Order: sequence, then structure tokens, then C-alpha cells
Amino acid sequence: MRGPAGVGKSAIAQTCATHVKNVDRLAAAFFFSHGKHDDHTRFFTTLAYQLSTMFPEYRRILDNKVQGDRTLVNKTLLSQFKSLIVEPLQVVEGRGNTIGRRAIFIDGLDECSNKEAQCEIIEIIASSVRDGSTPFRWAIFSRPEPHIVATFTKNDVYPICRLALLPISRAVDGEIELYLRGGLENILRRRNLPLMPSWLTDEVIQQLVDASAGLFAYPATVLRFIDRYPSLLVEEPLREVLGASNHHPGQGELTRISPFAELDAFYMLILKRIPEHVLPSVQLLLADLVCGQFYGGWYAALICNKLGLSEAELRGICNHLLAVVDFQEYPRPLRFDERINTEVSYYLQESSILYNRPHAVGGMLSFHHKSFYDFLVDPNRSATFCLTTPTVREQRFHRYVQTQHAYAQTLAISKTGLGLAPNVPNSSISLSYPQGNEFIDSFIKFWVFTQTTVDLSHNGQPLLDFLERIPSSSLQMLADLDYRKYLLAEITVTGLGLWEGHSILGTRGLDRVTPSALFSSLPSTRFEAFDCDAFLRMVDKFEKSGIVKPYHPKLPSRVASVYRAFSRRPSEGKFFCGQYKLGRGEKAIYWYWEFDTEQRYFREFDTLDFMEAMRIYQAAKEDLWTPSWTSPP
Repeated sequence: MRGPAGVGKSAIAQTCATHVKNVDRLAAAFFFSHGKHDDHTRFFTTLAYQLSTMFPEYRRILDNKVQGDRTLVNKTLLSQFKSLIVEPLQVVEGRGNTIGRRAIFIDGLDECSNKEAQCEIIEIIASSVRDGSTPFRWAIFSRPEPHIVATFTKNDVYPICRLALLPISRAVDGEIELYLRGGLENILRRRNLPLMPSWLTDEVIQQLVDASAGLFAYPATVLRFIDRYPSLLVEEPLREVLGASNHHPGQGELTRISPFAELDAFYMLILKRIPEHVLPSVQLLLADLVCGQFYGGWYAALICNKLGLSEAELRGICNHLLAVVDFQEYPRPLRFDERINTEVSYYLQESSILYNRPHAVGGMLSFHHKSFYDFLVDPNRSATFCLTTPTVREQRFHRYVQTQHAYAQTLAISKTGLGLAPNVPNSSISLSYPQGNEFIDSFIKFWVFTQTTVDLSHNGQPLLDFLERIPSSSLQMLADLDYRKYLLAEITVTGLGLWEGHSILGTRGLDRVTPSALFSSLPSTRFEAFDCDAFLRMVDKFEKSGIVKPYHPKLPSRVASVYRAFSRRPSEGKFFCGQYKLGRGEKAIYWYWEFDTEQRYFREFDTLDFMEAMRIYQAAKEDLWTPSWTSPP
């Protein structure tokens, strides 16, 4: 099913999935959502998990496969699909059993964070249907993004698909009217008010239906806006909504150009009502949400500490944005394994009792509908409230730098690693939104410190925006960050071993963490998404701004001969590398990178000890990112 934003695709997907589940024909369902569930690497693993909860025999086979190869969940999408879904089902059928023809629903494919993955998912599913390798019927709901449309129209995909168009249409006015009447009636009933007040006329309902213009996102947002008001005030917010519609050229030229004109006018109304002294904090928070990629959701306490916002400030902001932002609080009191000592740092507890990292402490933030995100990033729609302007970006940049400096001052390096400075009694110092115990606050402090530094580093997606739009005088501030404490914090937070790693210019790689270095790699399967030219432009800008300086150590001949010292553009133009000192003085670390456009890989490391890291890398090369690698003596 294909249709633009706000027409009700998700509602239809949820209704259909519920109906199919009620008749016992549902296999699985996955609802992509920007900023909440948009990680393509978790797509097939989630489907496999859902299938395992329904079919015990499949679950036993899947458990054995995962136990035998724990790297399955980190492999390519195609490998995941074959290993986690196709092969276990073949074993089930080989034993004379079957799960029957069942449906899998996929909603919001366009909200998956990786465009290449969106197309690959379609092609993998289509191939399985052609080959008959799975017994499923797949229902995919998405916006008509060009690359998605192009994939569905391929010669080997189109013949096995059925297309249902859900356009913006006034034909759904009847359903929107019922939705509005039911929603308003529920608001009035909860407040013990008359269900048919004199001011709620048929003309008022019709005006709201006309303003919706076929978009369900509009009445849904209007109802949330009205519902946030004090119990006896329902008519007042409704008048504001109608006023915004009356003063907007809803029936004029703008409506013919933009189907979102009325929705945008309503979003403008919400933002214009925010007090002037609160607006900068609101924009700062929204800007961070818009740029963030927090898989599984946006974590309120982590983001607020990163931005210097207190719990009271967060609640005040959310009160102004109830119609468009959802704030789900974490249940209190907090419950932990009885063996955990909440007065001791998270990183000093026994690893065996740390089942889950407490990211969600403090609650979760999300947008009610992606149309608000689209509004905020489009200057033609949000005008002065647009969050992609140079002014807003620079505001975010300076706040990140302030946070990095403030946190670094409360940390100290010792022989055992990174910990609190001697004059800092506990981890709540410097936190704007502490949680009240050392166990949680230490986790927040280290996580925020590392994430903020990553956002300002060569591996941070936000830095790409900053580089193009932040003045050089501001960029030079990056040279003074404490990269040494950051690297030690990153090693502490991540833990030694092999992990699905940071994004490198927006592409997720693999990390090998050792006691003094972080080795990262983009394998050939992910290299296509790596923008080589953008990376080289970033390095050049780093050099010109004094953030990095070429590093030329005095190496023994046996080491010097195995790599090209700072030779970024060799004559053949296929292999590129560089080695630098990142930062200044005692706060600096060493950064080495290389990539090959013919062999299709990118590798780098950040380290405290350049000679040791280079020795490890040259001895292992690509084997560093295999599960079987062990550190040399």
C-alpha cells in the first residue's frame, strides 16, 4: 500500500494486522518509526523472534543456530534472512511440519534509517516469494519515495506484487468526521461535561473536516491539542484551532500547491503559543531529536543531560508540545537485581548481573506523527521555526561543546582507567537531570560524555551538518576537546570485544575494542554507502581548522615499511590513508585511517598508544573484526 504522509496507512496496517491475528493467520508484524524503530539491522531478527514465540519447533532450531554462531545477528540482511528465517523453516518442513500460509505486515518502510536497506528488504522478500523459500504473504505500507517505487517496478519484482494506492482524498471525509465526533465525545465524557454542547455544531465539525483535507494526521493532532487543556476548557482550544484555519489561505492557492497547508498552520499555532523565554530550549530539544538516531527510541534523561535541560524544564517543554510529542515516563520506583549496589558505579558492578543498560530511565520521547518531523526540517513549511537553519545548528554545536568540557572536568585518568576526579563526590555532579543513585548516574555520565564527543567527532553524523554550516572560528573549538578521556570512557562504556559499532559518515560499522584502542571497520558489504569524497573533505577541514595535525612518528624500519606514512593520495588513486594527532597536548589521541575504493573497505583506529595499535593492526588487518581474533602477547 502506497500513500503520502498522514492519510492513514499505519492505522490501516494496524487494523489489518489485528484482524489477521484474530483469525490466527498472522506470522509477524514490524512497524518502522523514525527515531524509535528505524534500525534495519534489527528487522529480520525481530521477525525471527516473533516467529519463535509462535512456533516451538522453529524456536528450538533457531536457538541452536544462534548458539552455534552468535555473529548471525551482525551479518548482512540477506544472511540474516537465510540463516534466521529461511533455513529454520526448511528444517521444520523437512520434518513433515508446516506453519501454513501466514501474513507478515511491514509498516513505514520509508522510515527505515537506511535507503539502501529499504530497497534490499524489498528485493529479499520478492526473491523469497519467487523462489517459494518462505510460506508468507507480505504486506508492505510505505510512502511513495522514488527509490522504493523504482524497486517495486523492477522486472523481477513487479509481476509478483499487487499495488494499493491510498491517495490524499476527500472521499474519507465521512471517516474523519466520525473520528472527530468520537474523539471530542470521549474528551467531554472524561471531563463529565455535556456531550452535545451548544458550541459543538455541525458547522464546526465540518470546518475541521474541511481543514483535514483527507489527512488523518490533522484531526489526530487537533484532538491531542484540545485534550491537553484543563478539564473545563474545551471550547477555548477549539476556537484557537478554528482561528488558525480561518486565517490561513486554506481554500486559496497555497492549498492547491501543498496538501499540508492546514496541518502546517496548526503546527505553527502550537509553536507560536510557546512563551518566548521557553522557545530556545524547545528548539534545542527538537533539533536534537530531529538529528538523532536513537534506535529503540529517544531517551529523555540521556538527551536532557546532553543538552543541559533539567527534569522540570523537560516537563515544561512537553506540556507545550503534548499535541505533537509523546513523553512516556519510566515506572518508578526503579527496580534492579537484588545483587546490584545502587551506591556503586554501574561500571564497577559484576557484568553477570547487568542484564540491560538503563537507557530508558527518565522516560521516552517520540513524535506522534512523522509529519511534524517533516514540518520542522522544511523551511518552506516551518519558516522561522525550521530546525535546519545555521543558527539552530550553531546553537546545538555550542551546547555539545559546553557539555563535553563540563563533563571532562569531573573525570580523571588514573592507572586503573577513567573515574571521577578526586574533588567530585559522586556522578550526579554536572548532570542536569540526575536520577538519584550512583548506579544510574554513573551510567548516564559516561554515556552522555561519549555520545556528545562522538557527535562532535569524525564518526558523528551531526558533525557533517556542522562542518558545512558552522563558522571556522567555532569549529576550531573542537581542537580543545578532551579526546583522551573520551576514548577511555568509550572503552569503558562499550567494553572489550567485538561490537556493532559507530556510524562512519552515517554507515554503521564494526568495532574491535582493546584496553587502549578502538578499531573500526566498514566491510565491503557496507562500503557502497560510504562517501569517500565527503570523508576526504572532512579531513581537509579538520586540518585547516587545527583540529588534527599530521603525525610522523619515528618508526623502526620493519614497521615503517608496512604502511605508507601519511600518504593520502597515492598515485594510483585507489588507496587512501592518513595518520594524525587529534586534539592538543595531554588531551590528544592518535587517529589512523585508510580505505581502498577497489578492495572496498574502510578501516580506522583511535588510540592512546600509536605504536602498539599499529603493531596490532598490521599483524591482524581484517582479522581484527572476526570473532576468533585474540590479542597478541
